[in-house]
Amino acid sequence: MHDSAFLVLCATCLIAGLFVILGGPKARRFPPGPKGLPIVGNLLDIPRDYPWLTYTAWGRRYGSELIHFEALGQHFVVVNSTKVAKVLFDGRSQIYSDRTLADCKCRTGFHRNFAIMPYGEGWRERRRLFHQYFRSQAIDLYHNQMMKGARDLVQLLLDSPDNFLRHIRHTSGATVLDIIYGMDVDPSDDQATEIVDKAIEVFTEIADAGGYLVDLLPPLKYLPTWFPGAGFKRQASLWKQQVDRMYEMSYREVESAARRNKARPCVASNLISKFWDSHEDPDVKETLISVTGTAYSENGLTLQMIFTIIVFVLAMLLHPEAQRKAQEELDRVVGRDRLPEMTDRESLPYITAMIKELLRWHTIVPSGAIHKSIVDDWYDGYYIPAGTIVIGNAWAILHDEKQYLDPEAFKPERFLTPEGALNPSVPDPIEAFGFGRRICPGRYFAQAAVFLYISHILSAFTITKPVDELGNIIEPTRECIARLFYVPKPFKASIKPRFEGAEELIRSSSVYVD
Repeated sequence: MHDSAFLVLCATCLIAGLFVILGGPKARRFPPGPKGLPIVGNLLDIPRDYPWLTYTAWGRRYGSELIHFEALGQHFVVVNSTKVAKVLFDGRSQIYSDRTLADCKCRTGFHRNFAIMPYGEGWRERRRLFHQYFRSQAIDLYHNQMMKGARDLVQLLLDSPDNFLRHIRHTSGATVLDIIYGMDVDPSDDQATEIVDKAIEVFTEIADAGGYLVDLLPPLKYLPTWFPGAGFKRQASLWKQQVDRMYEMSYREVESAARRNKARPCVASNLISKFWDSHEDPDVKETLISVTGTAYSENGLTLQMIFTIIVFVLAMLLHPEAQRKAQEELDRVVGRDRLPEMTDRESLPYITAMIKELLRWHTIVPSGAIHKSIVDDWYDGYYIPAGTIVIGNAWAILHDEKQYLDPEAFKPERFLTPEGALNPSVPDPIEAFGFGRRICPGRYFAQAAVFLYISHILSAFTITKPVDELGNIIEPTRECIARLFYVPKPFKASIKPRFEGAEELIRSSSVYVD
């Protein structure tokens, strides 16, 4: 080889070596994480149950607030700290506000759920419409419906306390159905809420990141339904009937009533009226069905209410001292001659602190709804490629002992000053509702409704551990369904009026909503 050619080759190799070592202006170094296998990567390591605990453990093992793993070429990054979450989801929201809409979600009809729609104009339009009805300033409009739901609940608990789980689901769903569709739901015939229950089961099954192989290998969606490995297609076609019914049935009833000028005031009738000149346009109609259906089913109204109130009952069984303190506050502020109202909220800091602690202690969506990066990015020297699934680990953040001492304990007092006022220096558990631009827009409604429901239950009843036929106390556990939603499995509780005259107070406190 000529000397000049040899020198050119050496120079080329040197430049290439430097480029590989330095990676240009920034090295492509992934965050730490478990080492994967050839080809499949960490496919076998992806946790199916309690994923947030695995992600938290990985963070401790690798000493990092950011964890990386990969499966079949799909990159995943887990955010385990408030600091990193604020930088990525808030500070760089234009990069980390996308979603991955898997094929199985589309096939089951959940593409209509704008909470999981990809970031873009379609999502922004739906979010703007939803925000108009559920921003913090609009929640006052729904206080009467919330109050009716809370008082219906305590009456049902009075009549059949053993069915408290069913009553919580019914009254929560009925309240939201009334607000969204102007529907009255009879406790003995709650077909509409049962439809949503079935659809929620489907959503829970398919919502996990990487839950189906087709999520990681998109070409599988082209397999014929009879082909081995294409069972997800057959299952999805069955699920889609339930999901479509949930989204369309109530909306079409309101639409029909609107044509006859018989529609009751509600979110759906207001939207139809606002878009009356174009509501028959397929794109407009699909947008309105998406907004109303998402509001009712998954996006922080019905589900957050139901699950938080169920967790509250479990917490009272496990921590009777917190129940006693809350009831002492209610007796002092509200008394025993009336039930609480929304105007009492500012005067009941312990109950407000209790709700904050419920959200922190038992986060309903611990590993959050997944985000997706839309361009290459770097954080603290770590490379996050475009298309990475980014998971905000709300559990790790809300159980960080640097922010919340003794994080496994249930302590509403952590949110209070020594004088008993709310402590502004303790961070709100806002991560329980998600991150960045994709944070749950129904959070203001959910928190207000949960306050009314919980304060009503505590005012009228005492929740204690039940006993069996032999008089033995049935000790509660925290056994849960632990996938996307972290929900207690069915359990028993004894719910009884807590003072003489409580029954009469409940019977005389019904609310009529026109």
